[in-house]
Amino acid sequence: MRKSVYAFKIMTVFIFSLTIISVSTAYSTKIVRVSVSSPVAQAYGKEILLKYETMTGFNAQTYVGPSQVAINRLVNGVCDIAATEQQVSYDMKANGYVEIPFCRDALAIITNKQFSPTEPCHIDNLSIKQLRAIFGGSINNWKELGGPDQEIILIVPGKDTGAFQNFKDQVMRFKEMRYDFITYHATKTIKGIKHMPGAISFVAQGAIAENKEIKIIKVDGLSPKDKDYSLYQTFFFLTKGEPKGPAKAVINFGLSKWGIEIMRSKGMSPILKAAP
Repeated sequence: MRKSVYAFKIMTVFIFSLTIISVSTAYSTKIVRVSVSSPVAQAYGKEILLKYETMTGFNAQTYVGPSQVAINRLVNGVCDIAATEQQVSYDMKANGYVEIPFCRDALAIITNKQFSPTEPCHIDNLSIKQLRAIFGGSINNWKELGGPDQEIILIVPGKDTGAFQNFKDQVMRFKEMRYDFITYHATKTIKGIKHMPGAISFVAQGAIAENKEIKIIKVDGLSPKDKDYSLYQTFFFLTKGEPKGPAKAVINFGLSKWGIEIMRSKGMSPILKAAP
C-alpha cells in the first residue's frame, strides 16, 4: 500500500513537471522582444504592436527609448527587432545587420502657441536658413523674426535620438547645435513645448498628428503634410541577420493593411516592402 501511494506521488510530480515545462515552452515561443525609439512608438509602434498581440496571441515585450539605445539593445541581443528613425552603420551592415525602411515621416518644427499668456505666437513660417541660425545661436530673440522682444527657448531631443541626428544633418550641416534643454526621449520635447511660452523644437510629425496643444511651423512656406516638404525621417525595422520567426512576422504584420492604415491616419507615407 505504501509503495502504491509513493508511486502515485512520484507520477503526480512527474506529470506536474511536464505540464510546467510544456506551458513554459509554449509561452516562450509566443514572445517577441521589440526595442522601439520613442517617435516610432508614439507615431506607429504602440498601436501596431497592440493589434499584433490581439490578433496573434503573441506577447510583444516592448522597450521604448532613444534610437541609438534601441540599436545597442539589438546588438547586445536584448531584443529580436528594433524600430528606429536611425539607420545602422556601414560596419553593422558589413556584419550582417539588416534594415528595412517601412515609413517616411516629416520632421516637424513645433512651438508653443503663445509667446506669453496674453500674446499668441503669430510666426507661421521659418526658412531653413533661419532655423540654422536659431539652433546655431546667431538668432536668439523672437523680435529678430518679427515677434516680440522675448528670448527663444531651444528644446532639443537627446543626442542619441534619430531626430537629433536627422535635424543636424538636414538643417545644421556643419554648424554646432545650441540648446537650453535636452530630453532623453525625442517625444518629451512635445511636453516641454506645451509648458514653455516662446519655446521651439522639432519632432516626428506622426507623433503630434492629433495634438492640438502646440503649433506647427511651416518651413520655406510648406507644412509637414505637403509633398515637397524638405525635412523628413525614414523609419526602419532592424534585425541581426535576415529576419525570421517572430521578428519576420512582426515586420510583415507592420506592413499589412493594419499598419498602413495607422501610418496614413497619422499623415505618414508607407514604404511597402515585406521582410525577406
